[in-house]
Amino acid sequence: MTETVFAEMMAKPQEGFDAMAPENVSPLVVWLGSAESRDVTGKVFEVEGGIIRVAEGWAHGPQVDKGVKWDPAELGPVVSDLLAKSRPPVPVYGA
Repeated sequence: MTETVFAEMMAKPQEGFDAMAPENVSPLVVWLGSAESRDVTGKVFEVEGGIIRVAEGWAHGPQVDKGVKWDPAELGPVVSDLLAKSRPPVPVYGA
């Protein structure tokens, strides 16, 4: 459904560095799995080519606590209610 939305932007260049290649994310994933990252928690990272960025401004939104494990069958109306109470999403760059 969204395969062609960013097709031109995501297309592999004919030569040179492919900034949009999914494998650009793996070095950060490997590092996050290492002992060196032991103090990193609760952060969201964005990787785009050679850029590594820490997202800022994330905050908890509406929540519901059942106190026990949820059954997937009961989540539809619960998630719908949470989304209705939450702030609208910020537009994605390029959209």
